[in-house]
Amino acid sequence: MRNGDTRLMDADQFAAYIERRLSLYDDILEVRERQGSVLVVHARSHDVTLNLDRFYRAYAHDPAQLDAIVQTIVSVLTRDIPIRDRSDFALLRERIFPMLKPIGLLVFVRERRLPMLVYRPFLADLIITYVVDEPQSVAYINEQHLEQWGVSEREIHETALRNLRRRTDERTSYMMVGEDEQQLFIYNSQDGYDATRLLLTDILADWAQRVSGQLVIGIPNRDFLIALGDANPDILRSVAAQIQMDAAQRDHGLTDRLFTLVGDQVREYEIA
Repeated sequence: MRNGDTRLMDADQFAAYIERRLSLYDDILEVRERQGSVLVVHARSHDVTLNLDRFYRAYAHDPAQLDAIVQTIVSVLTRDIPIRDRSDFALLRERIFPMLKPIGLLVFVRERRLPMLVYRPFLADLIITYVVDEPQSVAYINEQHLEQWGVSEREIHETALRNLRRRTDERTSYMMVGEDEQQLFIYNSQDGYDATRLLLTDILADWAQRVSGQLVIGIPNRDFLIALGDANPDILRSVAAQIQMDAAQRDHGLTDRLFTLVGDQVREYEIA
């Protein structure tokens, strides 16, 4: 049952829906079990038992507030500062960011009958999703949000990239390691957007002028981006092997594929 339907969910359907919605917050929440309207959720290294009865009553009183109710539940479970109203795009504009995710996330969303995410296809079985940045989590933007806000996917994309560029300038800096053929550029700020900085092609273009050979970039997991030149094949193969290992073993794995910059466009890179 989706927000905006005329037929109300009953209490059990509501609880099942909340269980599915909470699964999208897999960075901070894990639903251990559900017994009727009672959820046991692992949040911040401990289990929290939550009775959904009062939240169901709020939903039954005003079904249009379903998204707000979900966010209130997340706030209760994580003990965040109350999340601002998501019905007002102007209040959220500065907190919208892009996030690279495996394309399998779309299957996850469809199987759980959740509102479809707003996304763009990318490369290497990745997609660009869009999130509202919260103190301890992110909330994915879905198609219902676009309809509610009256904005286009293109506006969301452009807003998200501007915010990512601003955040990168204000809060993070990349590391430079080594010299000449061994020089590496690394983002490892752990803010959740390091790999997604692959979309900041102006930064990549600057690196491309400073490396030996063609620029090659790896994003094995959400919190790591590494770039180097391909002038030394042995160094490149060694870094590529580590990227492959990290993509398989690290949390929030993304891809072992490599990328490069062609003009102002990111493209996949193949080792000769």
